[in-house]
Amino acid sequence: MNTEQAIVIARKHVGNGAQMDSSARLCLSDAISIMEKGNLESAKKWAVRSLSYSVGVFHSDYQLAAA
Repeated sequence: MNTEQAIVIARKHVGNGAQMDSSARLCLSDAISIMEKGNLESAKKWAVRSLSYSVGVFHSDYQLAAA
């Protein structure tokens, strides 16, 4: 999965009522900002971290993005 796909999936899950939604939003915002600066590897890591806050590490979307 590339960086843009990871960000799209993370964006899909933000606002889903997760207890750590504010952290998920912040990580997603960082991912987008870092991607715009051209650091795709770091941006993907932030998108994956956003998913960890919004859906948890056992969710299939997190597993897919983290692989």
